[in-house]
Amino acid sequence: MTGTFFLGLGGQKCGSSWMQAYLARQPGSDFGRLGEYQIWEADLGSVFARYKVAEPGMLQKLRAEAKRRIGQPLPADYLRWQMQTDRDRYFAYFAGLLAKPGTRRTGDVTPSYAALPAPILKGIRDGFDARGIATKALFAMRDPVARLRSHYRMEVAKGRLPDEAESVGLRGFYSGAEAAARMRYDLTLEAIETVFAPEDRFICLFEDMITPAGVARFARFAEVPVEPDAGARPVNARGTASKPLPDETSREIARHYAPVYEAVARRLPEIETLWPSARFALTSA
Repeated sequence: MTGTFFLGLGGQKCGSSWMQAYLARQPGSDFGRLGEYQIWEADLGSVFARYKVAEPGMLQKLRAEAKRRIGQPLPADYLRWQMQTDRDRYFAYFAGLLAKPGTRRTGDVTPSYAALPAPILKGIRDGFDARGIATKALFAMRDPVARLRSHYRMEVAKGRLPDEAESVGLRGFYSGAEAAARMRYDLTLEAIETVFAPEDRFICLFEDMITPAGVARFARFAEVPVEPDAGARPVNARGTASKPLPDETSREIARHYAPVYEAVARRLPEIETLWPSARFALTSA
């Protein structure tokens, strides 16, 4: 193998930006032009349809081609459009990064990839394997109630939801398509385990990932130096609001997503202590 491609599947609001930043600053890393490439989820339609990049106009294409000829970076949306239109460009792009002297790791950490089914994950793995590049999957999970609160506030901040009392707004949000598409950790875990061997997948809890022991486990998996204080460095953080939700609301959300808690608990039973909302969904908690 000529290098390693890290496929970050999220979850959204679960520290994926932290993971990407940790890897990207290590010697021998080149994660390329974009932070989140947002290529594969556009195939899923539904709430992910907004990630589909419209075909650029002729003038935009000419300008992009002119930039390419003089060695300047392509505009972000033009690069995404190319990759979404011709997936071979996706593999070739990252293979090109790994072909640079001294570069041995690259990747695409896009939180909404958590929704990708096993056939798409297999296609990504096989596409890089055909080019002699190993693929390793990354997936972090956060207490579902805390994650949904952070997700909800982001939607409000972006103007996609009305600004109203959080406990009221969450009740209209948590079971909808936008929330559910990014909340089914159980489906993501099943897809990852179907495609990636144990040694090629890193699955963790956000609440543990940023501890010194969690940082060390992540670094060992990625084969990069351990930075003991890295968990204290917030990246693109949008934490849970300081005011706790009423237990009634947390219970309602947790029970709605009971299959998620049960699937995670089978693999990582420590959620019973690390996820405050687990007591509402797990009979043993």
